[in-house]
This record gives sequence, C-alpha cells and structure tokens, in this order.
Amino acid sequence: MYMMHTSVCCFVFACQMNTELLKQKAEMLEEYFCINIDQEGNLMRLPVLLEQHTPDMDHVPEFLLSLANDVDWENEKECLQTICAVLGNFYAMHPPVLPNPAGDGIQFYKKNPKSIDDTGDDLKDENPEKDDLDQELLAEAETAWAQREWNIQHVLFPSMRLFLKPPRSMATDGTFVQVASLEKLYKIFERC
Repeated sequence: MYMMHTSVCCFVFACQMNTELLKQKAEMLEEYFCINIDQEGNLMRLPVLLEQHTPDMDHVPEFLLSLANDVDWENEKECLQTICAVLGNFYAMHPPVLPNPAGDGIQFYKKNPKSIDDTGDDLKDENPEKDDLDQELLAEAETAWAQREWNIQHVLFPSMRLFLKPPRSMATDGTFVQVASLEKLYKIFERC
C-alpha cells in the first residue's frame, strides 16, 4: 500500500512540475505558436495548422507531457524545433484505436473469442457469420477508418499538393523517392 501511495505522490508531483513549467512558458507558447495556457495551467487554445483538420483530442495528455518533458527550453533553436516536432506529432493523422475491420482485422469484432485447437494454434474463421460479429463495435470501427481515409484523400493530400514545398535536397537524400514518371508511363503504354 505504501509503495502505491508513493508512486501516486510522485505522479502528482511530476504533473504539478510540468504544469508550472508550461505556465512559465505560456507567454512564449502563445506568441510563437498560438498555444494558450491560462494562469491555472489549463490548455485553452491550440493553433490551426491545417484547415479542416482537427487533431485527435485523445492525444492531448501526451501532447502536454511531450511539451513539458521533450522540449529543450534552454537552447532557442532546439526549443523551437522540438516544439514544432511535438506539434507535428500531435497533429499527425494517427490510425484509429480500433483495428481496421478489412481483412484479418475482422477477427477482432467476433463476439466469441478465437477457439484454440488441440495443437494450441488459433482456429481462424475465414468468413465469420454476420451474427458472430459485434455489429455496434464494427460500425464504429468502419466509421473511424472511413473518416480517416476521407481526411487523407480530401484534406491531407490536397493540402500537400498546395502547400508542401520541400527543399531540393530532399529529392536526393532519400526523403522523397520517385515512384513513377508520367512521361515514362506514356512511353510504356505507347508500345502496347
């Protein structure tokens, strides 16, 4: 019991230290990044990095923890770079928590857990019956994954096409790799 009480106290103390640090840095975070933290340490506002894209609010605690612990507050250049990295990670399109119901992911939505045969191997039901599936959970997962695909197709890719202007060095250092060339594809189809 004493050990659990000590770990809870350490956790509370760490949270208070992180809150105090962010309150001290609130003016700079507001001025440079439009991250508003009030005098009580509450996160009041986040920047809009990409129109029509809202980060997953389930990741706010991780964002605040990274902002307090992963930022090098002493070195100006490192500070700005690490805050940008923390913001980028927070705004990244993370996959939904529920597994993708397409393909093998459908096994997760079965009402009865997988059976195990005599050899200890999982028995896979390649075509689970509709009645064997948790329809409510399956519908929630399908919606989450469809929304993610829509956001990638209609928000992220068009924005990258308009706004992403990487330096030329990224074409040669392996950051970007050319997958196909329209001119070469035309030449290939002309031969057919």
